[in-house]
Amino acid sequence: MASGERARPARGQSRAALVAAAVDLFSHRPYDEIYISDIAEQAGVAHGLLFYHFKDKRGLYLAGLKQVLDELAELHAPRDGEDTREGRLRGVLHRQIAYRRDHVHTTLAMIRAAGQDPEVDALFEEARRVGSEFLLDLLDIRGTSSVQLRIAVRGCMGLVDEMTLDWLTHDRDLEMADLEQLAYAGIVAVLSTVCVSHADIREVVTELSAAT
Repeated sequence: MASGERARPARGQSRAALVAAAVDLFSHRPYDEIYISDIAEQAGVAHGLLFYHFKDKRGLYLAGLKQVLDELAELHAPRDGEDTREGRLRGVLHRQIAYRRDHVHTTLAMIRAAGQDPEVDALFEEARRVGSEFLLDLLDIRGTSSVQLRIAVRGCMGLVDEMTLDWLTHDRDLEMADLEQLAYAGIVAVLSTVCVSHADIREVVTELSAAT
């Protein structure tokens, strides 16, 4: 192999290489500004392998979005030292916001696609489900929640999305730590509104409120 020439991945690894390249490119540049040749070159594979694995650029784009959402879902797992509810919530918010900061265009595409692209919507809804399950677990809710709590938890997901969207589209004009605090306080405020009708979360919400 000539000096400086990059080794091509084995055929069995080419799909993963294409997805990784797509995630990187789509995270930093708009969809329409990325060409199949860009993805194939970054992945170090022949153009034909992209069509073999994904049929077209959109198929690869959807595979990349799914990987992004899988990675976002994994960010809900507690890390060392996150042994309180406050620590868990703050840790998840920090990781979620940092990930979205580093994947700007895929984040914007997913949030802005609401109601316009059924396939992207389906992926996005799965991410919302994971986020909702995290909050319900944080609140020690097992099984079916009340209508009010279901709506409030869903609202918390939207609150973080819209805060992050505004932050990203305004060149991150707030310190990230301040955005995390704003999101934390917003979630606690939303959950506080349903304590009257859902008394079994009052103790947890009070604990979270004490840390705002």
